Amino acid sequence: MAITTHYLQELLQRNSIIDVIGGHVHLKRHGRIYKGLCPFHSEKTPSFTVYPDTESYYCFGCGAAGNAINFVKDINGLTSIEAIKMLAQQSGMPLPDEDDKASKIKSRIYEMNKLAARYFHANLNSEKGKQARIYLRQRQLSDKTIVNFGLGYASGGWDLCNYLKKKGYTEDEMVAAYLAGRSQKGNVYDIFRDRVMFPIIDLRGNVIAFGGRRMGDEGGPKYLNSGDTPVFKKSNGLFALNLAKKSGKDTFILAEGYMDVIALHQAGFTNAIATLGTALTSQQVKLIGDYAKNVVIAYDSDEAGQKATRRAMEMFTKEDVNVSVLQMEGAKDPDEYIKKFGSNSFELLINKANSALDFELQKLRKQHDIKDVQGRVDYLTKACELLASHPNPILQDIYCGRLAEETGAGKDSIKLQLEQAKNRFYRNSAARRNKAMMKEGLASDIKVDYRQSGNTVPKVLAQQQIVSALIRDNDLLPIVEGQLTETDFTDENMKNAYVRFRELKAENQTVGYALLYQFLDDDTRKSLAKINATLTDIIMTAEDLQLHIDKLKAAPMGQNEVKNASLEELAKHIEKLKEKKK
Repeated sequence: MAITTHYLQELLQRNSIIDVIGGHVHLKRHGRIYKGLCPFHSEKTPSFTVYPDTESYYCFGCGAAGNAINFVKDINGLTSIEAIKMLAQQSGMPLPDEDDKASKIKSRIYEMNKLAARYFHANLNSEKGKQARIYLRQRQLSDKTIVNFGLGYASGGWDLCNYLKKKGYTEDEMVAAYLAGRSQKGNVYDIFRDRVMFPIIDLRGNVIAFGGRRMGDEGGPKYLNSGDTPVFKKSNGLFALNLAKKSGKDTFILAEGYMDVIALHQAGFTNAIATLGTALTSQQVKLIGDYAKNVVIAYDSDEAGQKATRRAMEMFTKEDVNVSVLQMEGAKDPDEYIKKFGSNSFELLINKANSALDFELQKLRKQHDIKDVQGRVDYLTKACELLASHPNPILQDIYCGRLAEETGAGKDSIKLQLEQAKNRFYRNSAARRNKAMMKEGLASDIKVDYRQSGNTVPKVLAQQQIVSALIRDNDLLPIVEGQLTETDFTDENMKNAYVRFRELKAENQTVGYALLYQFLDDDTRKSLAKINATLTDIIMTAEDLQLHIDKLKAAPMGQNEVKNASLEELAKHIEKLKEKKK
């Protein structure tokens, strides 16, 4: 049985958008709206806005938008039906009886991954896994660590596919879980072969994916990771976060790979985590910020690792997470350092980790010879530009003193240079803000597709105003229905919104933005979200609505519309233009 509009209406009424979002975002009231830092991208200035009157939200930074159902869906990585069920449970409503294919396949993948993890672990402890056990012993991993991380071994044949078939799983399900691939001839095969296996586990204890490391010099890439599946997004997850969050520490150690993290945990650093075969993403930075106030970046000491370190520092700074950087001498990564110098030395290294600013200044210092006058001037100029981007005046004063001691220059002259750098920084920031604001106008969002018959900017603007007015005041519908049909809407998104609006109204529903949003396609949702946010303070009267209807009817015909119009239609349009001119 499909979920009825009456059920969705009651669900949205019972789950206040402020309460739902307030459990994840610190919201501050600004008149009729609420603002907070967006949970879907990193930012320092709140651009995430919640509208209680329309039970909706919109981020002016990344475009995230929707109703309570969509928020729960995106913040938890659920399907729509799973989000509906979660809200229903929280509000004491009976669960909808819905035959949902997406939920079923996710459940099947969780089950397959769990079986696969057990299968790989059993393989490791069998005769097949002898070489894998030797490899893990060479990496100095204990039995306890191997069990704690559920490490395993994927053999070189098609064993897993055959095993899962016997358990009742179809080939399509195995491919969907990224446990099997399909050849050009249509045959399935194990994706992970002859590799040490690392299960990836989410915060709820589900096995969601795998990483596999080859043991020799041949056999594909060194590391092979699961691709995105219905239960896994590489850009959203973190290896060992399920363990690190139990460490009770407000500082996480961010390493590059699985083995670094496992070695750190074995050495007692149970707050270590890593990304999943991708560069650090804003979603991962946000996720880390939800569980830790501080991050120590422990990437490899090679050039690629240092480049990744600088990028990560910028991202954490935007998220307002305190960042420090590990400087490892005599080892290329944490695993090698601990083996060479021990866990006590590594702990001392963490305690002496440089702040992000120290790291950048050290990099600048290496690029300039301060014994040379011009080199010293260039170094101080660049250092002041770096300090200018940090808003804390106490920190700036301290570093001005350090720079004076380091270079022999007067602190007052350095502070004067810093003030000039700050003025340039603020001017440039203001220019960027003004440019962004110019792009946030409603008309700037209109990208008219002239292939759609009759599309012109005046027509699209009028259609947006009409649809927005109907959503805010359903009683205006008779005015529109008496003068327009859906064929008058030349913009496909606005036409879709208008058609769905009328269909819901036919069910005697009060159709607000939150309910309508649930029945729209993604393109229409995106278009309507910005309109809803931009026009939130505009009160539309019947007279205003009539003005926009007149504008739509009197707007010039598009090139394709003229080309496809009949002589009678062209004559009528010319008469309208004459009347308008009079």
